[in-house]
Amino acid sequence: MSETYTRSTTRRDRLFLLSALAIGLLTLLGKAGEEADLEKTIKANTTKTRSYSLFRQGCIYYELLPTMREEWALPLMENFYRYLKNHRIYRSVFGII
Repeated sequence: MSETYTRSTTRRDRLFLLSALAIGLLTLLGKAGEEADLEKTIKANTTKTRSYSLFRQGCIYYELLPTMREEWALPLMENFYRYLKNHRIYRSVFGII
């Protein structure tokens, strides 16, 4: 927010809300990819521990999704949908859509 300026505190609060929702959705996408065992496709090494945070994994999956193989994308989206369905706040926010 240091690079933007807004006079309206309501607008600022809405921007923060959108940012928080986006971070939450990308983190859930990362968790869904980890559960679908897709982390091994983006790891640069063979360590057993997580190399990227769930948020970073979510960002990577989001970038790769348009060109991702269907056999990888399907479990990713199924897990992501299941996580969204189980979170009360996302159900209430995105339930209308």
